[in-house]
Amino acid sequence: MRTRKDPGRGPVFTRGETGAILLLAAGLLAGSLVRLAGGGAPADVAPAFDYAAGDSAFHALADTGAHPEPAAPHGARTQFRKPPPPRAPLDLNSASRDDLLGLPGVGGATADRIIDERTRGGPFARVEDLCRVRGIGPKKLAALRPYVTVR
Repeated sequence: MRTRKDPGRGPVFTRGETGAILLLAAGLLAGSLVRLAGGGAPADVAPAFDYAAGDSAFHALADTGAHPEPAAPHGARTQFRKPPPPRAPLDLNSASRDDLLGLPGVGGATADRIIDERTRGGPFARVEDLCRVRGIGPKKLAALRPYVTVR
């Protein structure tokens, strides 16, 4: 029996290595035989998806400048885009929940907390009073400052 340390006789494989090589070779041979026997898909089969319809829809949207929302996978929760921030500063003392939701970084919970603070603690005297609301600190206040005012 030869060993790996025998320098003059070429590569020697263990029983496990030899078995793995034989298994791979048998799989390759079986796959080739199936392919030759016609088990593969014919080359002239058209794809199941009509790409031309998607291309024409894309070009139609591109011509109008519209940007479609990507389709969410089945069962996924869809995200709704926030409206753009208000053009004119929003009065914190009279803004509705929907108005507040249009502010950058303000979601439903923060909008509700702003209204609760305004109701419970009285009207805001200055924009800086917005820091009384839990979740609004100096960074968020700086982001909101261009979009809000107090009258």
